Amino acid sequence: MKELKVEVVGVKERCGAKHKVGDIFFIRGEGTIEIPERKKVCVYALNSIFPFLTTKQREDELPHDDWISETETLCCPDPKGVVFKITPLP
Repeated sequence: MKELKVEVVGVKERCGAKHKVGDIFFIRGEGTIEIPERKKVCVYALNSIFPFLTTKQREDELPHDDWISETETLCCPDPKGVVFKITPLP
């Protein structure tokens, strides 16, 4: 499975978890989340993007016209909250 970098690329108005632009975490191929030291990940945001992340790890197995391959950003459930960019790692 692909490894992914998840990066905060925007905070529309607020973030209760205090995420800042540039915060990152990684989804590793063995099914783990790697969070840099002294950082955190909002459980509510993670819950909303989690189904996408597991599918994005298997992107090569999807039909060529699936929307997953052309989607790079997702938002947390708060419409005034955080925008995450998901990048597959080489």
